[in-house]
Amino acid sequence: MNPDLPISDEELDELDQFLMSDATPEECMDIAMLDGFLTALVIGPNTLMPSQWLPAVWGETEEEPMSFKSAEQMQHIVGLVMRMYNDRVQDLQEGSDEYSPLIYQSEHEGGTIPILDEWCMGFIRAIQLDPEGWQPLVEVEPEEAGGGLLTPMLLYGTEEGWDQLKENKALADRHQDFADAIGPCVVGIRDYWLPQRKEAAIYRRESAKVGRNDLCPCGSGKKYKKCCGSPERLH
Repeated sequence: MNPDLPISDEELDELDQFLMSDATPEECMDIAMLDGFLTALVIGPNTLMPSQWLPAVWGETEEEPMSFKSAEQMQHIVGLVMRMYNDRVQDLQEGSDEYSPLIYQSEHEGGTIPILDEWCMGFIRAIQLDPEGWQPLVEVEPEEAGGGLLTPMLLYGTEEGWDQLKENKALADRHQDFADAIGPCVVGIRDYWLPQRKEAAIYRRESAKVGRNDLCPCGSGKKYKKCCGSPERLH
């Protein structure tokens, strides 16, 4: 599998079926949730390593860890997830103004209605992995749902948002408006964090390369090859 190849529709279907199968924990993300999650990771304030966010994809818990049936299956599925991630990196490069979320559609009265909950829940889950990093943007959001960059995600991805939609019919009637706003909001969030991400990228390039036998920069006291540089950290 070439990691640089865009993920195909058939492979997205394969990944979706695996995520929804009995092979994964109960809290495993579906494909729409995964898309929202990966999008937030790509445009957020800090770059998180796969070892930090893959367990959230599977919905792992101490009681129900993720267990692949073979190393080959693990490599294949993780490869599909990483290619989906890389696609979003390409989609959201600086200067691109179009973004289309991968969301489910529900048939209704001869038409379709976008289902926003899963995608937005995935986006919020990514924020929860780095709450301090996202805090500056969260703090500038309006107290009442209106027009902030995170408004659609907070409305459809949190219990507080669901309560607002239930209690405020005028807000709920704007469902399509919020669906249409997700793309521009994602681009706006990307641009909000872009200066910070650029600064971090410059710092990483100027930093010395960590050797396999050097102490891990995460501060664990272990050698890099036994810590963040270990293949097991990607499992």
